[in-house]
Amino acid sequence: MATSTAVWRVLALLVPAILLLLNAYHGTLDFRSEVSRTTLADQRADLGGPTSGLKRIALHFGRQHHAVDFSSTSDHQSLIKRADPPSNYAALVCKGGLLLESIKAAFEGSTPGISFPESELDNGWTQTSEVEEEDVEAIERRWKGTFDALFGAYPPKSDIKPVILVQNKDYDTILDDHVDRPTKAESRGFYYPGQQLAMSVVSYSAAQRILDRNRNEKPLTKAERDGLLPTIAKLSDLIWLAWSTVTSNPERLRYLARDNISNENTKAVMRYLFLRDKGQANSVVWPGLSYDGDSDEGKALLATPNGRATAWILTDHGHQMDWRLKSRQLRVYIFSYAGEYCMLWDLEPRSPHSRPKRNDHIKQHTKSQPRRSTEHRFNRGGLKDDFDAAKKQGDIAYNEMQAAFDGVCAKEVRDWDSSAFGNGWDRKQDSNSLPEPVWQDALEQVGKAPTKETSFYVDIVHDKDFTNSEGQPVQFIKSYKGSPIYAQHYIPASSAIIVGHTRSPAYVVKARFDSQGLQAPSSKQINDQYVPPLNRWSDATWTLWKEKGGGNDLRYVGRDFIQNRQTESVMNYILDQHGLGLHPFPGLEFGMDSDEGRALLGTPNGIGTARLLIDHASELGRRDVRISIFEPEDDYLCMFVDMRPAQLQSRALEERDGNSTRSLGLAQRQKESKRYMKSRL
Repeated sequence: MATSTAVWRVLALLVPAILLLLNAYHGTLDFRSEVSRTTLADQRADLGGPTSGLKRIALHFGRQHHAVDFSSTSDHQSLIKRADPPSNYAALVCKGGLLLESIKAAFEGSTPGISFPESELDNGWTQTSEVEEEDVEAIERRWKGTFDALFGAYPPKSDIKPVILVQNKDYDTILDDHVDRPTKAESRGFYYPGQQLAMSVVSYSAAQRILDRNRNEKPLTKAERDGLLPTIAKLSDLIWLAWSTVTSNPERLRYLARDNISNENTKAVMRYLFLRDKGQANSVVWPGLSYDGDSDEGKALLATPNGRATAWILTDHGHQMDWRLKSRQLRVYIFSYAGEYCMLWDLEPRSPHSRPKRNDHIKQHTKSQPRRSTEHRFNRGGLKDDFDAAKKQGDIAYNEMQAAFDGVCAKEVRDWDSSAFGNGWDRKQDSNSLPEPVWQDALEQVGKAPTKETSFYVDIVHDKDFTNSEGQPVQFIKSYKGSPIYAQHYIPASSAIIVGHTRSPAYVVKARFDSQGLQAPSSKQINDQYVPPLNRWSDATWTLWKEKGGGNDLRYVGRDFIQNRQTESVMNYILDQHGLGLHPFPGLEFGMDSDEGRALLGTPNGIGTARLLIDHASELGRRDVRISIFEPEDDYLCMFVDMRPAQLQSRALEERDGNSTRSLGLAQRQKESKRYMKSRL
């Protein structure tokens, strides 16, 4: 027994020495944190923890895998020293930096981007949502910790939208040639609209499938391969289109995930980072490791085969995404579950701010604050040209409002009722709920604090076929911008409407024509032929306001989270001109006797309120409109319109001549209004 023990001790000393000699002969050993695949127990072993007092890693010599035991150390230093970066790591960092610059350029609007209509999926692609139950359960096992940490819980199956796209039919190439041999390209994904997350599970690109198919037949040049590609060939485009089919708000996509990564080049980078920063790689559970997108690690991961799809989604489709997301920074998380590697990209806030305390707004509002630099914004600050254009529209809207108040040239307005929403509109949500806390505070400050029982949230989406104003059947409207939607809070007890997300049918129609490179029809043609009769925000809003018990005392219209580029540009310009930085409600207030007030009224987010006042002047009466803009959090711009009733005796139509104004009597006001409206005909 003593002799046997002595032999084992000698072998224990000789084996490491032999391995070191082999290392010198073969070059640097490639230490990979994969567990030996001989047994299931090995696969699920935690390399970072003790295993019978030993640590077990796999050394790869070419194709030979040798399992070797090392004495355990408390700080993993011996293992970390052996975590050498992949040979192409520096090149990946460089390439990732270029991809990051492309993303920033796309978000700045200096690159055109790409837009595909969903009809492109008819070009040889088959779309299904059928998945195996075991696949659903496996994904939940790997990602439950992530969802619990980020969202509080993993969503129910009914809220998860699997989309499988397979290119298994004849198709037309990008050169308009017809090919009767499918590529067999495939994209499998799980999509979570409620969490703003798109997850790619399995992907085989058309380019790779074509190369694999012809490798044993006739090797193709890159030009020959590209000539065989279908019109949609990149995984990034497939993910974006699949995401667009499962949500009416594709622009809100924030998270991009890659599940169970199998690409060895990507795994080599992740394995290196796991070993370097965690000392082991098989069970680095959430949150695992996280890196800024502009760090060397972030750039290297962005340039991997499984990171590039994220880069191309943001580059090619950044122009279609939420403007607020474009002022955020890219961050990547990597983790592993039982040896299966996962990656999550997040467009996270750059500098989150807590909501100001309720009693601090007066002091913050009156204190002069320097306007922060806008250089960090991907979408640059306000432009003078946008301000001037909005001011011109605001002047027109203001004068039409005054004419309507004076009862001059009143247009016939259709009195809609709720039955009009049956023509293609679908109520996705209609329930009692409070608006965002910032709006609860704002309404409380004006003496109109809302309650849940008197606050109604209605989300209507136009996603069904309909009949247009000419009585013709029309297929429902959708473009890369998404479906038409009006989602807002109606609070009759507070005389307020808080507008959330809006996208008019006319806007979506124009976007669809633009994406196809076609000239959009005239506004009249769109209203008559391409959209439902009830389509304008002002009409839909007034109809639902009355349905929820609202009367002619409507006074406040809040615009939450401004996303429209022109409105945001005008607001930033005004904030820059006044030298103010982050500030809560009430922010800056402007009347219609100021250029700023007229410009805000003429923005896409202000003109709807003007139209509502014009069309329903006989019911609402004369109003003195004042518009406030405020920013409770960084890159969270809001607009608050106060339509206070004006006394007829004291109200005067202002004829602006330089800095002078003059008050006019009612008869003279009507005369001026008629003259103005005649000039507009």
